[in-house]
Amino acid sequence: MFNALLRAKLSAFVSGIFRASKNAKSKSPLIKIGIGLLVLYMICYFIFMFGWFFYEICEPLSMANLQWFYFSVAGIMTIIFTFIFSVFSTQSLLFEAKDNEMLLAMPIPPKFILGSRLAIMIIMNLAFEALIFAPAGVIYIIKSQTVTAVGVLFFVIVFLLLPLLVMTLSCFFGWLVAIITARMRNKNTITVILSIGFLAVYFSVFSKLQNYINQLIQNGEAIANVIKKSVFPIYYLGTSIANQDFPGLIYFAICCIVPFAIVYIVLSRSFIRIATTKKGAKKIKYTETPLNVSSVRAALTKRELRHFFGNAMYIMNGALGVLFTFVLAGVVAVNSDLLFKIFAQIPNFGEYIGPFLCIALGVLATTNIITAPSISLEGRNLWISQSSPIDAGDVLMAKVNMHLIVCMPSVILAAASCSIFLDISPVMKAFIFIIPSLLTVFSALFGLAVNLKFPKFDWINETAAIKQSISTMIAMFGSMGVVALPTIIYVAALKDFVSIEAFMLIVAVLFAAICAALYRYLMTRGKSIFESL
Repeated sequence: MFNALLRAKLSAFVSGIFRASKNAKSKSPLIKIGIGLLVLYMICYFIFMFGWFFYEICEPLSMANLQWFYFSVAGIMTIIFTFIFSVFSTQSLLFEAKDNEMLLAMPIPPKFILGSRLAIMIIMNLAFEALIFAPAGVIYIIKSQTVTAVGVLFFVIVFLLLPLLVMTLSCFFGWLVAIITARMRNKNTITVILSIGFLAVYFSVFSKLQNYINQLIQNGEAIANVIKKSVFPIYYLGTSIANQDFPGLIYFAICCIVPFAIVYIVLSRSFIRIATTKKGAKKIKYTETPLNVSSVRAALTKRELRHFFGNAMYIMNGALGVLFTFVLAGVVAVNSDLLFKIFAQIPNFGEYIGPFLCIALGVLATTNIITAPSISLEGRNLWISQSSPIDAGDVLMAKVNMHLIVCMPSVILAAASCSIFLDISPVMKAFIFIIPSLLTVFSALFGLAVNLKFPKFDWINETAAIKQSISTMIAMFGSMGVVALPTIIYVAALKDFVSIEAFMLIVAVLFAAICAALYRYLMTRGKSIFESL
């Protein structure tokens, strides 16, 4: 029974990448190749980023005879980043999965349902761990002269045990979040706040990575002593690999397996109560007020906005660019010289500040993919929109309006901040408003058009439709390509023949024409596709 559940989960995960829904045909070979190249790019990016970090610290720590500390640092980084990756997925998969009641109605022991889901999370964590912990081992083999077969074996064992420690933390914190938010009317607020907090920590650490490398090199022994005294599982992780310390490996295994086993036993015994308990929030006392009447499209837009702001994963994965755009606006307003300090090594950077800001705001605008999963999120309620006496074009444009209402204010604010606080020509100020705004409209229309082509309706929870669908990947990277392509063309071939102002005018006109074409497509062919889904 457990094997059948595990195979079903793995099959659903893989099929979610390579086909749109259970009734859809498999994706064409060209699209599969594109997905493969995209995944390969992301893997190479993470391996390079973490590999560079470990390359910088490996030799200095080895010279200080702190090889065990090198692996401890690798373990800490793996735990932190894998935990951030998995904690909210654990919450939605274990405690808020939509198929909990369906599976519990079958003659399946709850421990098998829980175990299959934990196994999927462990497999996903192993894949993510391979991007962080594995490069540390490869770099050590390259740089060190003392690698042994036993050390490699111990490294592999630690690699397989580490996700158990991460899953223990993820299950505990996911359970806490579920308990805290169970009776909250706006329960997604705390999830969004925690997610933003994790992201803030991540980008803060990443921006100061070189400083941390220097501190590790200069104060390695002092930091190692702190870890040795206060975080003994991490200490045993390092010594077991670096010194082939078998007792240390046993201690580390106990620290991973025992807490995970306790969490599994506790959750399996209370899984039915967790999965079926409906904890409602405090009811609001009804107060009679005048009934407000609005147009069909306005009412549909309000519905879309309620759905969007009611799903923390939708907010964090679909509109993360909004947050960074607001941050950019604030940074420029508070410290207008920061950009010039960051890019001081670029010759004549001040002359290109206008085009640079257009590109930066355009990239941020295209990271917002709110409309890309919006058709998929209709799920089994799609028939309501299709059977209601409303025009399909109103349904589609309500989703576009939602995207623009959420994303456009941050773009306008950032453009205004750049125009006020930076010394930019009037023509460039106009382009800073126009081009990012057009790209925001393009992202809304393009994401919706792609999702009409590749809808995903067989999701178990909405997170899968948002994060694991081909439409979201095509929408994000396709929109980014629309920003990158004109930039590459101008720098590579046209910069000596066409002024930057004239080229940006051409680009603006081209973006406007593309947006008009996409709008026409949605109002004609798009309506027919939606009605036939």
